[in-house]
Amino acid sequence: MQSCRCQLLSSICVTSVMALSACAPGRRAPESAGDQIVVGTALPLSGGQAREGGYFKKAYELAWREANDAGGIMVDERGKKLPVHLIIYDDKSDPTTSVQLYEKLATEDRVHFFLGGYSTPLVQAQTVVPEKYQVPYITGGGATAEIYARGMKYIFGLLADISKLAATLTKWLALQQDAGKLPKLLKIAVVTENTSHGREFARGIENAAGTAPDRFKMVFNEAFEQNIKDADPLLQKAKAASADVFLADARVADYITVQRRYAELQLQHLIISYGPRGPEKEARDALGPASDYIISASWWDKDLKDEASQAFLRKYREAYHDDPEWFAALGYESARVLFAAIANAGTLDRVKVRAALANMRLSPSLVVGGVVQFGPNGQIQNEYVMMQNLPDGKSVIIYPPNLATGEAIVPVPRR
Repeated sequence: MQSCRCQLLSSICVTSVMALSACAPGRRAPESAGDQIVVGTALPLSGGQAREGGYFKKAYELAWREANDAGGIMVDERGKKLPVHLIIYDDKSDPTTSVQLYEKLATEDRVHFFLGGYSTPLVQAQTVVPEKYQVPYITGGGATAEIYARGMKYIFGLLADISKLAATLTKWLALQQDAGKLPKLLKIAVVTENTSHGREFARGIENAAGTAPDRFKMVFNEAFEQNIKDADPLLQKAKAASADVFLADARVADYITVQRRYAELQLQHLIISYGPRGPEKEARDALGPASDYIISASWWDKDLKDEASQAFLRKYREAYHDDPEWFAALGYESARVLFAAIANAGTLDRVKVRAALANMRLSPSLVVGGVVQFGPNGQIQNEYVMMQNLPDGKSVIIYPPNLATGEAIVPVPRR
């Protein structure tokens, strides 16, 4: 029955959106809210994460417009389709503001359900609110396992955790070793942002080295503070470690800063990766050829050829005349999954919708592997897709093999 219900996604409707900034006057849902589904979110629409938050806003609004044309979410207990009132606030990339806005959404706007924000610090902070008020919450913007390790029952995440990202990278490195493209023993330098996201990445690489000491040796591991201004000291120490492979975990802005200095110093490694960062247009425009051949592992890519990804790509391009990055894809999918759970539950009862999320198996989906299914902690554990940047702004998918659109260039050509 549930798989049949998931087919109702094509007939979901959202009919009322308020896109509000935190400084604009907010309004609670209309008194007729009993005849609509009220969904709220706080996104970083200004501040350090504004670019990524903008993708999520566009994605949520795309899901709304698509659904709006189709007539409504069927809620069996009401015997009819109900429209959705979507409230979007700007948390200014500030965790304290984000928590306050989710509190407002719960107590003043009286939302039925939450869509999540973006970035580990914001998501980790804001998720205390859905648990406090027992409001189902789903996000495509928080991957760190620490978010989901707190025994919370009302939060759900569409991103596999960062330790799995590290495991995917090292699994791919092992394949390159077996193919004779990389040395049997790889010396690895690791630099990470000083956050739970970065620490989880470093632990993942460290675990791989501990499990396969004949393959991997971590020769350098250092954290840096976000919004790094001078990457020279960090990179000089990484250079002194004489590593074969340079692996970093960084936000887009820090990726740009570090890699720009890496190129200026004319550093050279057999493999360069910034974890989930690499193909972002902002970074490629800023770095030019310095971003060529970088390897990345992410949760979605526009070059995926599955039907769901290509359909989303067409819709996004038609709506915004631009290509989406993974932020938009996972935001769109978060809204789809929430709407599917409401339809599956046939009610606005939060406990029952939460149960529908916990028991969901939705396919097809934009997530790698095409199936949404949450683990006991509320986090998905699907595979990552790996890409490599090529010259002239191009990129190819290099892993997993069944999704690949090209072959990786290994080792990185000498500059």
